[in-house]
Formats: sequence, C-alpha cells, structure tokens
Amino acid sequence: MDQSLKARAFIICLVLVAGLSALSIRLINVQVWDRKMSSDSKFSRFKLVETRPARRGYIVDRHGQVLAQNRPEAALIADVNHLETFKILTRAVAHRYASQVAGWKNATSSERADLLAKTRKQIVARLSKEEVLEQHLEYATEVIGRELRMPSTELRKRVKSGKKRVVVKKSIREDLARRIEVELKERSIQGFSFDRKNRRTYPMPTMAVHTIGYANHEGIGQTGIERAMNEILAGKDGQSERKRDANGLVIPMAAEKIRPAMHGKNVKLTLDMGIQAIVEDELGMACDAYNAKQGSIVVVDPHTGDILAIASRPHFNLNVRENVGTASNNFAVSAVYESGSVMKIVPMSAALDQGVATRESVVDCGWGKLKRYGFTINDPYPYGELTFDGVLVKSSNIGTFQFADRVGRAKFYEYLDAYGFGQKTGFSLPGEQRGVIRGRTNMRNFASAGYGYSVSVTPLQLAMAYSTLANGGVLLKPRLVDSIIANNGTVLQKEPVTKIRRVISERTAADMLLALEQVVKKGTGRRAQIAGYRFGGKTGTAEKWDNEIKDYSELRKYCTFAGIGPIGDPRFVCIVTIDEPSDLGDAPIGGGTIAAPVFSQVAARVAAFMNLPATEPVDNEGSVALNPQ
Repeated sequence: MDQSLKARAFIICLVLVAGLSALSIRLINVQVWDRKMSSDSKFSRFKLVETRPARRGYIVDRHGQVLAQNRPEAALIADVNHLETFKILTRAVAHRYASQVAGWKNATSSERADLLAKTRKQIVARLSKEEVLEQHLEYATEVIGRELRMPSTELRKRVKSGKKRVVVKKSIREDLARRIEVELKERSIQGFSFDRKNRRTYPMPTMAVHTIGYANHEGIGQTGIERAMNEILAGKDGQSERKRDANGLVIPMAAEKIRPAMHGKNVKLTLDMGIQAIVEDELGMACDAYNAKQGSIVVVDPHTGDILAIASRPHFNLNVRENVGTASNNFAVSAVYESGSVMKIVPMSAALDQGVATRESVVDCGWGKLKRYGFTINDPYPYGELTFDGVLVKSSNIGTFQFADRVGRAKFYEYLDAYGFGQKTGFSLPGEQRGVIRGRTNMRNFASAGYGYSVSVTPLQLAMAYSTLANGGVLLKPRLVDSIIANNGTVLQKEPVTKIRRVISERTAADMLLALEQVVKKGTGRRAQIAGYRFGGKTGTAEKWDNEIKDYSELRKYCTFAGIGPIGDPRFVCIVTIDEPSDLGDAPIGGGTIAAPVFSQVAARVAAFMNLPATEPVDNEGSVALNPQ
C-alpha cells in the first residue's frame, strides 16, 4: 500500500474515532450528568412538582367550639433561573407593550394574539437579553407590588439578592395569592410561584393556652394537646406533578399526577369553654389583685374525671407568643408544692374508713402544743377539745395528727398512695409532675404529712383526690381528651371513664362531705360560701421553704382552697391555688382569705352556667361573720 493511501486511511480512522468519542461524551452527559434534568427525575426541568398541604386536624371543646383551626396562606417565591431565560420572558414584555396600545381592552382574543405575536417579534429584534430580563422584572414587580401594596423597587431588591430561589413575601392570604396567580398568568409573567401551607390559628388565643398548646410554623406541635396528639392531628401532605415544555412553561393539556393529602383527624376535649372563660376571668383578676407570682384553677366533673376547665398563670397569647419563654409553665400540672391543710382529708378520711373514729369522736387539742415522739406539733390557738368535724372546721394540726396516729404510720401512707399522691395521674399532657413524699419512716414527716408538709403535690392531684370524696370514694383518671373524630364526623375513638381504684367506702365519702360542709359553714372556709347552695371544702395555707434562711418563710405562701358542691349531689370539684399573694392590707394571708373568695366567685358563676337549682333559701338581709384563717 502506497504512503498516500495509508495517510488517507489514517485520517479517516482519526475522524471516526473523534466523532465516536464526541458522541460517547454526549451520551454520558445525557445519561449520567444530565440525569437530574431528565423527564423521569423528580428534579426535572420538565416537571413542576407542588406540595398539596395536609390540613391539620381541629381541636374542639366538649360542645364542638373550635379551639385550634387552620388558615391557608402562601409564600411568594421567585425562581431566578426562570427570570434569566430570554425566550420565555419575551411573552410578558410583549404583553406589557401591547396592553398599552389603544383598543387593547376591546380587542378580541384573536386580535390580541396577533398583536402580541407582532410585538414579540419586534422585541426579539430590537432588545438585548439584558433589556428583556430587566423589563420583565419591572413588569412583574409592578403587578405583584400593586396587589401586595408594596413598592416595586423593594420587590426588585429582594429578587436581586443573589440567591437562586428567593422568598419574596411570606404569609399571603390564600384569596390574594390566587388573585396574583391570575394576574401573572394573564400577562404571561414567568418565574414566580407560591408555596402553600396551612397556618395554625387559635380563635380564643388567651384561653386554656397551656392545655391547647401551639404548633410551630412547620406545623409540628410544641406544647399542650398540639404536641401530645401531634401524630393524630398532623396528617400527611400530598403532591401534584405537571409537565413543562423545554422553556419551563407548564403544558396546559398535559395529564397531572396527583397524590391527595391525608388530612389530620380532629381532637375533641372535655373542656367546656363557658366554664373555662369563667375560670380564666376569675384567676386573672385574683392574680392581679393580689400581685401573685403564679396561680391555677382546676374544675373537674367528679363522676367522670372530665376536666371542665383548667387555667394557669402566667400565660400568653397562642397566636402571638411574645412571652412564651417566661409563661409556658403549666402550673396546674407541673407545679410541685407543699399545699398545707387541704391534705387533712387523707388522715381524717382514713380514720373514718378504718373505723378508728366517727364524726362524733373527740380529741383534746390542749393549749396549742402537743409533744409526741420527740417533737412538738403546734396550733395557732388553744382549741381544747374538738370533735372530728371541729378539727376540720378549726383546721387543727394537733387534732389531725391524733387521728392520723390512730390510723398508724404505715396505714396512713397506704391511703396517701391510694389517693394518688406521689404518682402521675395519667393526664394527657406532657410535663405532668408526680410530686414527692418524703421520708416515710420518719415520724416527724409522718406528722407533718397529715397537714400538708413533707408531701409535695400538684393542683391536678388535689382535684382528683377531692373528686374521690365527691363521687363516693373512687379515684378516677383525669379525662382531657374525649374522642378522636374523622373529618366526616365519624367518632374513631372514644376515651373511656377510667376508675383507678376504690380509696374509701361510700359511707366514709358521704361523712367527709358533711364534715367539709361545716368548714364552709362555720370554719376557715366561710369566705367560700355561695348563696343558695350547700358547698363543702378545705382551706390550705403553706409557707414556702427559703433556702437562704434554711427555714419556712412567713411572707411567702401558697394559698389553696379545694371545694366540692353542691353537697348531696356534687356536680363539680374546684381547686384554687394562688402562689405568693400579697397586697392584702392588714388581713392575714391564707387560704381562707385569698383562695376561698376566689372559689366562691368561680363556683357561683359555674353553678349559674350549669343551671343548677338552688338548694338553700337565700337570706338577703343576713350577713356572715368571716373567719380570716
């Protein structure tokens, strides 16, 4: 073979190798490097994938009053990649010029299409890419700014921030977002879209805030029922997928793939917002009037364990949440404190239940001091001989200890456990505390536990303990969630009334109610009286431990009143706790002077709200002598 033929063959082979190599590189580029841009990829430029947000389930009270709901809203997003694509932007710029031509408004659709086509050809011929991009952005921001009532210059500044995906405006109402979408579509403006979601809102944002709780901007429950029932409330987002053409425009007639959203289920609570409003009102006024540090009120149906109302202070606004960091503590279920004489129901009912005492039993409380087991128990006054009822009426520590001593230390702690102290109640919310029972083998702790020291409790535990007396002796689990309801109204799950254990006999419970009625009639709880009704209850005043002086403080106190009524047919139990009240003038600070009057106001309004018939005649001319203890 001559040299020229060899040379020609070599050149042909070289061309073939170069061509095949270029083709191979292109195939690799398409199949590997551009895979994300293929039509089968979820990242494809030939697809528009949009989230269809799930609707979070509603939270409602026992009557269906909405407590937590959703408001659809959208965020306006600018896709800078589309805002830099010359071909697709010329349509909007053409519309900008054509719409200013005389007769545009009255032109037919075909006439408009012809005018737009001519104008677009002129724009492509006369304007540079940079000019088209700038004019398109000016036009878009003018239209959007007019709807959002924002300066177009501010919008352009945000779009030109240097990011490829810019959140132009958040929290746009759904009706406004739809209007903007129509405006952009009519003008062929590209590069803008909406991210949609449902924003959680609370119609009564300052009521039952610790119980309802709130969800964050991502729709995840952070506190209260919103957190405890998040999986049930949340649902699951859906998705829609539409095809785009090579320029990134949605193909109108192409099939759309849709995965529908699975909406969250609704949660019905046992709360009665009528009673809740009363409780919020009275607790707020009391904490303000007494300049209290904290406080709570709990109202329970003693026969079912239903929480009818529960409120704590300080609190916050569920929609605004400005002071959530300092007001998020749910005092009613998280506060652990020595509650004082409201705990005297434990040894006194144990004495009746064990048969070591009757309501006619008498103990000698002497001159206000009793030395026993190497320590001294004190009363504020020398009460002398007191009956069983008299011990509760006077709230005698000495008398209470003598009845507790008859029961015995081991048996007393069995009753303390049976009432649910030192244990969580099984409440539906996170953050509940179990309380503390100190030193069961220590006789001094045994003595003080009978009148509310050496035992730390929560207001909710007290509510369930007093409900035990009101329902005939059975401890119930508190019921906050009534049911789980589907979006079509079907009840998917009903929470049952849960009886934990029998604590005392029905006879003992009935006798305790009669004894507690005497406390309200003529004892430390006189300020808890409600005209026309028989109520019973017990005051509690507990000094707070001061670590600086290593002793109990006479200035810092917890004031509590635990009330039951009406006696004979109890319909509700109410626990009022005020932490560190002050500004009472010359009157002593105590459960009888602080918490009892608050209970009276709450109970009177709740009785009226429930339409409870009066059981006693009302003497409009008479007056009641008040005992400040």
